[in-house]
Amino acid sequence: FPETRHFSAGVVHLAHRERIAKTTTGLMSWRMIEKRGKWKVDKNSATDGDLFIAEALLKASKIWHNEQFKDEARTLMNDILRYEYNPQTNTLTVGNWANSKSKFYNLMRTSDVIPEFFDDFYQETGDQRWLLIKNTMLKRLNQLSHQHKSGIVPDFAWVSKNSAKPVKPNAVATKYDGDFLANACRVPMMLAQSDDPLAKNTLKRMMKFFSKQNTLTAGFTLKGKPLNKYQSASFSAPVFNAVSFNRNQGFDNLFMSQQYIFARPLPTKNYYDAALTTMAALEVEKI
Repeated sequence: FPETRHFSAGVVHLAHRERIAKTTTGLMSWRMIEKRGKWKVDKNSATDGDLFIAEALLKASKIWHNEQFKDEARTLMNDILRYEYNPQTNTLTVGNWANSKSKFYNLMRTSDVIPEFFDDFYQETGDQRWLLIKNTMLKRLNQLSHQHKSGIVPDFAWVSKNSAKPVKPNAVATKYDGDFLANACRVPMMLAQSDDPLAKNTLKRMMKFFSKQNTLTAGFTLKGKPLNKYQSASFSAPVFNAVSFNRNQGFDNLFMSQQYIFARPLPTKNYYDAALTTMAALEVEKI
């Protein structure tokens, strides 16, 4: 993530936080771009990044008994609800830029559905909206899963109060916006440890599909057609994570087939593959 945090004598210095209406928030600018040897901050937040930062701060506060980390986590959680939440659909938006004046206000990123985080945020704050977000977004994700025999879900979907549908190509960023690709690939990892029945049902449908593939390639259409011929750790790591926490359910073959991600050096020019592989390794250590 793009934020910088320097730890020294218990003091945390933050950079690259979003300013909205001249107010500095806890949200983070989603990336930095190098141009002509200089780094430029790409404004606007990304909800998935903010969710992970808030969860990381919560965990850090408990491990190191640090109240400042907890305060930062609370600030960030409050700002997510203030700037990245759509009360009309009871779902999180994709970032602070997708506000009520934007045509993307009803857009949902499927990898933002992280029930474990929402439970933690509720336990920390007592804010019932986190449970509402959890239940609503899990319903929309499950609806998307049941719209195709494959059970897989798209990167992005349009949501309403009661339903969800995949976006069309180029609705957000690329012609693959409505396919299972660079964002949706994380969904198995996001659902892996949830005990919620909807999360379990969605995950099981997806994992059954993956277990039937001769090769788990990098991306699929929602009908189950491979979009590429190669494998990628960005897809394999989340699936390995999910099967590790859900053994003996009919897709254990994935436990062996996806271990290849640990038999190769972490890539130095693909942060996404490296990050998801590292996350999978750290999570599986809990078992």
